[in-house]
Amino acid sequence: SGAHNSEHRCTSSKAKERRQGNMDQQKVEGLEQMEGSHCKLKSYLMLKGRPCQCTKVSFAKPGKHGHVKCNIVGADLIIADKKYQHMCPGHEMIEIPIVKKYDLIVCDIETHHEGKTEVISGITCMDDDGEEVSLNWKDNDNTHHEIAKKFKEFEDAGVDDKEIVLTILQTTVGAKGKYTWEHKIEKVTVRTDS
Repeated sequence: SGAHNSEHRCTSSKAKERRQGNMDQQKVEGLEQMEGSHCKLKSYLMLKGRPCQCTKVSFAKPGKHGHVKCNIVGADLIIADKKYQHMCPGHEMIEIPIVKKYDLIVCDIETHHEGKTEVISGITCMDDDGEEVSLNWKDNDNTHHEIAKKFKEFEDAGVDDKEIVLTILQTTVGAKGKYTWEHKIEKVTVRTDS
């Protein structure tokens, strides 16, 4: 299969076993929190168990005995075009997701054969520490197809002074006691080796 032809660019398969959990991060027990009234535009917050960036926030003045009321709208950090609205008293605590950003360099496109058809099964990358990281192939994701196409173009043309860099955004999702990590490829850039 085409999986080993650019082995020289990546580290050993030992690293692969270690990181196969798809960029596993440490288990998260609890998240930091902020009061609803402290929410600002562009701040990260968890709404309905999803990591969001605040796109709109307004505060209604309290009545005689009431509390400040917050109306917060957040855009999902991972799922495109998904927004959530949250209304709460100003003193309510809202969780803050952990958000990490880092670059991965594409080393190989993993393929296997189904009958006579070559099928893509993953994208092999390398992180800054030289560790190998496998991204599971998402056939319905245009970004994944763009990466595979670019990689093949470079390979076919024998280009070896350029590398494809993926900027990864990874963040916590879920509710207390059940946090997991999700990621998305935020952008794809081509960098010339200097």
